Amino acid sequence: MSRFTNPLTQDKSNSVLLTISCFTAVFPHFFHTTAWVIAGSSFALIWRLWLVMTGRKLPATLLLLPYVCLMMAGVWISFHTFLGKEAGVTMLILLISCKLLEMHAKRDLYVAVFLAYFLLLTSYLYNQTIFSGTLSILSVLLLTTSLSTFQYTSVIPPLSERLSASFRMLLTAIPVMLIGFFLFPRIPGPLWGLPSDEGHGKSGLSDSLNPGNISDLALNEDIAFRVKFHNYPKDKSVLYWRGIVLDDYDGRSWKASAQSKASTGQTPPSLTSKSGIISYDITLEPHQKKWLFGLDMPESAPAIPGNPALITPNMELRANTPVISRQRYSLRSYTAYHFSKNIDPAEKQLNTLLPHSTNPKTRLFARQLRRQSTSDVQYIQAILAYFTNQQFEYTLHPGKAGLHAIDEFLFVNKKGFCEHYASAFTFLMREAGIPARIVTGYQGGMQNPIDDYFEVRQSDAHAWTEVWLPATGWTRIDPTATIAPERIHQSFYQANSARGFAAVVSSVFQNQSWPQYVQMYWDATNNEWNQWILGYGQQKQENLLRSFDFDQLDLQKTGIAAASAASVLFVAAALISVLRRRKQLNAESLYKAFCEHMAARGVTKAAHESPTIFLERIKQTLPKEELHNIEEFLHYYSRYCYAGHNDNEQASFTRLKNILYRIQHEQ
Repeated sequence: MSRFTNPLTQDKSNSVLLTISCFTAVFPHFFHTTAWVIAGSSFALIWRLWLVMTGRKLPATLLLLPYVCLMMAGVWISFHTFLGKEAGVTMLILLISCKLLEMHAKRDLYVAVFLAYFLLLTSYLYNQTIFSGTLSILSVLLLTTSLSTFQYTSVIPPLSERLSASFRMLLTAIPVMLIGFFLFPRIPGPLWGLPSDEGHGKSGLSDSLNPGNISDLALNEDIAFRVKFHNYPKDKSVLYWRGIVLDDYDGRSWKASAQSKASTGQTPPSLTSKSGIISYDITLEPHQKKWLFGLDMPESAPAIPGNPALITPNMELRANTPVISRQRYSLRSYTAYHFSKNIDPAEKQLNTLLPHSTNPKTRLFARQLRRQSTSDVQYIQAILAYFTNQQFEYTLHPGKAGLHAIDEFLFVNKKGFCEHYASAFTFLMREAGIPARIVTGYQGGMQNPIDDYFEVRQSDAHAWTEVWLPATGWTRIDPTATIAPERIHQSFYQANSARGFAAVVSSVFQNQSWPQYVQMYWDATNNEWNQWILGYGQQKQENLLRSFDFDQLDLQKTGIAAASAASVLFVAAALISVLRRRKQLNAESLYKAFCEHMAARGVTKAAHESPTIFLERIKQTLPKEELHNIEEFLHYYSRYCYAGHNDNEQASFTRLKNILYRIQHEQ
């Protein structure tokens, strides 16, 4: 136990610093990698710390090699390759961790640090948040400090001085960083993306609807997209964010039919507005699919640089390629509208199909109500009245469904989420011969008063029904609004307002209002980061340059200008460094002459001795009357080289020479 409580030697302290520095580069990857990688890397890092603290030797190659082979076998089993982003980053995590257990020369230290720098860079392939940026700065600071520690050949300054020096080095890089950020030519698409990204990532809504799909998202507080309204809709109940149209039912799930998928190149039906138009901008988070979202009903497809979009005959918004990076686009939508009064026979047939021999009770019930109704509208009203009168329950936990799921929902359980009500309602419509389909998307959202953005989260995921009526064409009917009207006027997210960090704070302070504002400020901060840092693309760069009267923009010229500016700063920094080094070398020449004189007097400086320690030995050897000039010289030397001074540089150097002259000519 005493090995852990005793003060660390300089070598041990340096080893601990190196291990912690490498850990800060590995740690960001723990949020996306698998559990066995975290365990394997953590084991190697803890092993290294244990060896340092106990003073034991590093493991022999025969012991370390099987462990490395086991880790590489795990990579192969997990990814079936050693190539690509996922496998490559995983190998890098494990190899850096193991490299710390295999260090026999100074070169190995450099290898570990430079690999850690590169690993830190790869973390931006997964996460580009404020937190990851802050963690990167901390990691670079520690890695640079570790790297600088290896450069000392004599006395190593305290850790605080080394950290301060590394911090100053980072500050000198800020001008070059800013020039590169603002002036380096931007290209369309994500800077930190790879082609394989589309196979990895989190998606909210699915292209099929099964019982429980949307209810699983109800407690997911991740932001799906943000909206900046140019003119706000007066009624929040119209905030239906249209996404995917599902028109094929197999008895268990709803999905887009092959016919619907094949018609993406056809002209959408004509649309007539019955009210004013809503203009807004959407910032869509990546979801790895092609669909886009817009307020029901979009006027036309948005213009997205690098990823053309279209509007399908089902009034879906589709991008040309999957959304693997944050997308920004502008839209105009009608909140009150009607379609052309004609429906294609093939489309009518598609939207009235039902599988045979399923839900017999529901079929019988639909036929009975249809006979009692004199019109489609009256039949719809009868279905909605049934939902109201039978006291159906809106819940996240409706229970498991059997073979005849809709029968069980309508006549037994009478509990469900929005997908249950939309599915049952659409089934009843089709059984009555009324064309009907399910639309999934989002409903509602919440205004953030801090930045005035409208936030739509995964918890706002919703499903509703569209029916074809002769007078209006496709018409939105949401049975959920009948069962739980509060869901339409207040989202699930608002009802569960203390969430994430706010939920933790609420549990401590028993106060929901304050955590809500904290969460709002945090969301607004993240949005500003996304809009102005991550969202600084080609268009914003052009707008910035135009504000400085650069009307004729050229990527090549912009790149040359950026490179030239960076080069000027680099040269200036190099000149400053050379001048400082020259000053230090001039002082070192005087110090060398001083040490040679002391050696001639019988006091030889050891390689590891600092000026302070050297002075103490001199005091023990030379007469007291000779020490005044020696103490003065070492004082001004240390001040001149390390502490800085307010005097004229040439005057200070001259003073050092004069003092040395007096020392050399003392009797």
